[in-house]
Amino acid sequence: MELAAPAALESDELVASIAPALEAKMGAFAREHRLPGVTAGVADATGLRWSHAVGFADLDTGRGSDARALHRVASITKTITATAILQLRDEGRLGLDDPVIRYVPELVRVTNPHGPIEALTIRRLLMHTSGLQGEVPWQDLRRMWMYRPEELVDVLHLVRVATPPETDHKYSNLGYELMGLVIERVAGMPYTDHARSAILDPLGMRDTTWYPDDEQRTRQAVGYDGRGYDDRPPRSFEMASDLALADGGLWSTVDDLGRWIAQQLRTEDELERGEGQVLRGPTLAEMHRPTVIANHDWSRAWGLAWYSTRKGERVLTGHSGAIWGYISNVTFSSADKVGVVVLLNSAGDAPALSWDLMDLVLPAVRDAKNRLPLPLPVRIPEQYQELVGAYRDPEGGVGGDLIVEWRGGRLVLPAQGTEPEHELVPTDDPLVFTIRGGRPGGEAFSFIRAADGRISRCNFVGYPAVRVDLMEPADFH
Repeated sequence: MELAAPAALESDELVASIAPALEAKMGAFAREHRLPGVTAGVADATGLRWSHAVGFADLDTGRGSDARALHRVASITKTITATAILQLRDEGRLGLDDPVIRYVPELVRVTNPHGPIEALTIRRLLMHTSGLQGEVPWQDLRRMWMYRPEELVDVLHLVRVATPPETDHKYSNLGYELMGLVIERVAGMPYTDHARSAILDPLGMRDTTWYPDDEQRTRQAVGYDGRGYDDRPPRSFEMASDLALADGGLWSTVDDLGRWIAQQLRTEDELERGEGQVLRGPTLAEMHRPTVIANHDWSRAWGLAWYSTRKGERVLTGHSGAIWGYISNVTFSSADKVGVVVLLNSAGDAPALSWDLMDLVLPAVRDAKNRLPLPLPVRIPEQYQELVGAYRDPEGGVGGDLIVEWRGGRLVLPAQGTEPEHELVPTDDPLVFTIRGGRPGGEAFSFIRAADGRISRCNFVGYPAVRVDLMEPADFH
């Protein structure tokens, strides 16, 4: 299908109106944490809408930063890897509940004291619930070990499943390195080539790369260690990108990550893969959906690579990255269709700054939406006019009237109590609909005609109800 152009923020004036506050927040953060440089941006479903840089990309030359300065983005790479896996799933080439050993038979060498190695499934690795050890295997406790993908299979005998699957949330970089191997073997090409052709190039993310070229290196932000006893931090160790390809090897920019956020905000049900869309809208929503609670206060939950963070009533989705010399974060609100990117070239709490920036952006976006003119209501289609109304379970088992309304251009069951709004999606039968979302999702909502031709009853996933305005005393027991 032809994709509709995504709606931009009401205007760049919206971001411009809060730009001084955003810039002040970034400057205060850089000074408080004594950082060499902070670069950030605001993006919507069309891409980057605003960016700003504080400080320096290179202290030796005094070069400043901007939206095209390359930073290591570390574990944000995992969101690219997971996207490639979901693409292959949507193409029918693998299943999320497939055991990884089906694609990486060398896993037979892994020690699993908790059960069969088949318990390591693709879904569990994506969600960090497999129990697999966190890092690649080590051979000398006095140093950290890293391996290139082609070397990893030769040391799997040193790997173990540390905790029983599904008993805890255990973050595993190693798990995503294995996902890179799965992609290579299913796609039939190197992981980086597949990610480039299937994701990065279609989205125009030209500066997102494992191997910066000569021109890109002129725009590279130098990574620095945290300040010790000196105002001028030392350069950090630079790890080779091919030692962490699928779990943390990428370089990127605020500009490119604005494009990546834009992709995440395009979750409408009707959006299919095509130009500018590397995953179907429903698949993106599936990836973002918080599924696994990761801590005891329920403030962090993981989906498929992406995690959601809750503070009070606000829940935002994102992912961070941390590697020597660089800290990064992308955070977005699917509901508000806006997000932020924060890139630091030293040690600092990038997620905290992202939340501070979103605290400024979200009220402005919501106020702008509230100032929009009211749309002309869409008239209810004639075939639905006889369906809307209130229906009641004569046995009192449903717990209240079932209301069927035409609202916002859709036939819905409005939110009631703890139940969210449910859309009634048409089927080939004009009196049978499929419920979308929540506990009854995917099940049938049916309308029933009386002998006189009027809609007199409905059935909600097995619970019958009688139309209130047509109820007779005999309907009550």
